[in-house]
Amino acid sequence: MSSPPRKPAFYRRARFRLTLYYTAIQLLFLVLLAVFVHMRSSRSMLTELEKFIRDDTSDLMAFVLDLKDNWVEIQKRLDFESSGERYYELSFRLLDTQGNVKALSRAFREAVPATGPIDPVVLHDVVVEGESRQEIVPFPNRPCDYLLVTRPWSDPQTKQVRYVVQTLAYLEPLEKLSRRFRKNLISVIPLFVLISWFAGHALARKVLKPIGQISRTARQITSSSLNERLVRSKTGDEFDLLADTLNDMIGRLEESFTLTRKFAADAAHELRTPLTILKGEAEVALRSKDRDPAMYEEVLESNIREYDRMIHIITQLLLLAQADAGKVVVGREPVRLDLLLGELAETFHVLADSAQLTLEAGPFPEVVVNGDRARLHELFANLLDNAVKYTPPGGRVSVTCTTDAEHVSVAVADTGIGISPDDQTKVFGRFYRVEGSRSRNTGGAGLGLSISRWIATAHGGRIELQSTLGAGSTFTVVLPLPVGTDSQVATEPANGQAPPGTEDRGQRTEDRGQKTDDR
Repeated sequence: MSSPPRKPAFYRRARFRLTLYYTAIQLLFLVLLAVFVHMRSSRSMLTELEKFIRDDTSDLMAFVLDLKDNWVEIQKRLDFESSGERYYELSFRLLDTQGNVKALSRAFREAVPATGPIDPVVLHDVVVEGESRQEIVPFPNRPCDYLLVTRPWSDPQTKQVRYVVQTLAYLEPLEKLSRRFRKNLISVIPLFVLISWFAGHALARKVLKPIGQISRTARQITSSSLNERLVRSKTGDEFDLLADTLNDMIGRLEESFTLTRKFAADAAHELRTPLTILKGEAEVALRSKDRDPAMYEEVLESNIREYDRMIHIITQLLLLAQADAGKVVVGREPVRLDLLLGELAETFHVLADSAQLTLEAGPFPEVVVNGDRARLHELFANLLDNAVKYTPPGGRVSVTCTTDAEHVSVAVADTGIGISPDDQTKVFGRFYRVEGSRSRNTGGAGLGLSISRWIATAHGGRIELQSTLGAGSTFTVVLPLPVGTDSQVATEPANGQAPPGTEDRGQRTEDRGQKTDDR
């Protein structure tokens, strides 16, 4: 008894991997979002600070212009402005267009020496180009940096640059806000990861639930319960497609198992009959008190016929099994189909005459196909053998051959017992024979048409059947013509002689009795 399959480790399960992927994607998204928001918020706070500096500087310079170069009062105003209670610590320095310091606040004075000149490049850009400059500058003994804003200030009347104003803003409040924001984000990430993990696990469990149902149902299906099918969720998603695919596969397996069981039962039945006959005749000969040599000779001859019958069935079974396994190699060489049909017609004229039938064959157009001559010979011999066996005396059997641009069609028609519509779909099945044709004198093992269809398929063709019960049947073999060749070009001698390796016609006539029929 086989043990149930071992479950994989949790980290190898699809549910774990989906949860992990989902959580990782959510974490990556959160980190990117946090970085983006942090950068945007820092930039927004810096922009607000610059606006605040611009407004405060405007108020200061309006006062400076009113004092009209009274630098003592201006210096007092600068000290007052920088000493006020502000959220941001501000310091000011006022220079002329030559870069000379005119006034500066106490905080600015402590941070930058009063004699420290302004950068000539910055002075040029501000005075000449009229540009404002912002830069982040570090200062000794201060934990945070400063924002230094340098901008020109023009006389309202002359519109000429009169002063250069430098403003220092201590960035500690902004840095505190940034640190608090980062701290909040870092504290939220573990909680978010935990929530994402459980949400991803629940989502993966819900999404993979149909897989579990499919797996449980499929595990219960065995060779004895192939009629069961997987239940679809009817959502039309990929899991329904998987269920449909598996159901189709189970259906094919069920059909294969059914055919295998039927094939084995029919094979056993076909082989049991000649074995029973052999055993019965041997028992009769053994128990007979009359030791007449003629009787033993008759029993042995009957046994040989049954041996031949079993050998023929087993040979056909072996051929079909090898064909199913793809181990039968079908030759590909030019074959004059018209000559092959002519040889078969000449052979079956003898059988038709003995059965009091009329056989009409030809004339056939010269046509060449690529294939295996021996297999094609067997294909048409099986069809002719069926036509002769199942056509009553006085009937007619005909063989015709027509061609078009791409195919050649060979039709074997008879005026025999015909095949009902229900049986027409089954006659190519193995061991299938039409009711009323099961006698040992006419009915074969039911493998001939199966082999014929396989030969036609192996040559890229097909067999078509048209039949009316009680009026006769027509089997049409359609084979492809060689691509890029003229179907009328002969590759065999036209004198009617068989190519090397052709069996003796007398031998073929004798072998007709061993041909099988599928009706």
